[in-house]
Parts: sequence; C-alpha cells; structure tokens
Amino acid sequence: MFKVFAFLKRNTELLSHDEYRAGHVGYHCCNSRRLKNIRGYLVNIWANETLKKKMGSTYDSISYNEPEGFLDLWDGFPEVYFDSRQDWISAATPEPNRATKDGLSIDDSWSLADGPFLFDRVEKNSDQFKSNHLRVIEKEIIPVIRPENKITKIIQFFEINDEFKQNNAKKDDIETFMNLIKYIEGLHGLTLNFQDHDINSAVKDFYPKDAWCFSEEGKKERQIFFNLWDGATEIYVNKYENFAKGILNLQECNEFKTLQEKLFKSIWYVEVDENLIVLPNREPLPNFYYR
Repeated sequence: MFKVFAFLKRNTELLSHDEYRAGHVGYHCCNSRRLKNIRGYLVNIWANETLKKKMGSTYDSISYNEPEGFLDLWDGFPEVYFDSRQDWISAATPEPNRATKDGLSIDDSWSLADGPFLFDRVEKNSDQFKSNHLRVIEKEIIPVIRPENKITKIIQFFEINDEFKQNNAKKDDIETFMNLIKYIEGLHGLTLNFQDHDINSAVKDFYPKDAWCFSEEGKKERQIFFNLWDGATEIYVNKYENFAKGILNLQECNEFKTLQEKLFKSIWYVEVDENLIVLPNREPLPNFYYR
C-alpha cells in the first residue's frame, strides 16, 4: 500500500478556516475522489477548538516540545491510498469519465482547477499552490470501525529522539508504546504512520520538475515541515471525554511514561474532523474496472 499525507494551507486571502473546510470537503473532494485507481481517501481538518483549550493546563501533561504555531502551517491534510507508487504517480493523469446509459463517457465538467483558490498560492496570481506531500508507512494496530455517528479523531504527532531515528529496531519499542493506547475506553481504531525517510518519495514523478515543491523556496519550506515530526498516530475514540481520561491515566503508567521519555523528543496532539471520502480498501486489487 502506498499512502500519502498532503498537508495543505488554505488561501488566506480568500477563505476563513471554515470556508476552506466547506470548499475542500464540499467541492474539491467530489473531483479528487475520482483520481485513477484510488484505494482510499480521507480528509482531516483541524477542529475549531484545540485540545489545549478543551483540556486547559492538563494538556501540558500529555505533550511536550510542541512546535510553536504548528496549526498555522496547515488547515487540513488528505490521506490517499494506492496499491503502489506507480499507481500514485499515474493518478496525476486525469480519468475524467462518468457512468451514463451508454457506458463510461467523458465528463467535460471534471476539473481540479479550484486548487489555487482553495489552497495557499505560490504567488498571488499563480496557478500553483503550496503543499507538503509526504509518503508514510502505516502500521494498523487496531482496524478502524466507524459507527453510523460522529466519533472523535485525535492525531498524535511525534518526533523521535535523535539516537533512534535511523534505528529500525526501535520501531518495535514505538509499537509497544502505541499498543498501550489501545486500552483507552471506547477506542474504535489505532493507526501508526512513520514518515518515509525520502522527503521526495511522494512528489518525485508526480509533480512536474518546475513545480513549487522542487524550487529552492519549496525545498526549504518542505524540509522545515518535514523535520518537525517523524510519525503520526491516528487515534479513533467514541468521545473526547474517554480520550482525555484514557490518555491522562496513561501518564500515570510507568511503562508508558518511561517509553515516552526514552523514545520521543516531542509529542503532541491535534483533534481533527475526519471526512471519509473513499473507504480505505487494503484487500487485493480486483481484476475488473472499479472506481
């Protein structure tokens, strides 16, 4: 499975955070879900009320060294799933068709031209927008079970201590640490994601060589964001109160606290509103046409 996180900042000249949410989820997703061979598509928008505001000073007991202004760097991040890197690359070639009574026909209304209006433009009148596309390698600790009602989703970002960054054996310790989270009451799913060490693994051959991400400015901005964190855990729980109670209880667990201090240079949490566009399907690829 080839999985990509794409962190996007809204076009601040045109949109508020809520207007961006409506435009991305309400319109942009209707077109981008039609990317060729897509196997899963989620869009996470940070919640209007932060965990810091909800939890007050107790938030400081579950996080440390959170990057200042982290939420100023993005408004949302889609997660897309493809069977392979080649499928991801080829998805950049539009497949603008739709089902009609005569079979599949070209849909002249299909377009992703709204991107520069929704997202942070490279320049004021540019048709390019900035993005931080990063490939992640996921480990499904608990499969996500989504009930027919809204649940809470928390992203746990973390930066690994320097001595462990290139030590794959330490990933077992990180999985042990994450496995302790599964005892939070009301948990509906837990997915651990590590950044690919190659910052260009998601953008090489996907974007043209003259794209912003390969410019000097783009490389510098992307590297700064890339360096802020090494992984992100998607925590699904039935309600916020159970997350708050569970994560605070874990802070009293010696194993959890010892591993946290040993493994991470920083760790912090962001509540997001998840929008499920295409249910992730990790089963073998069918041998017939599908959308």
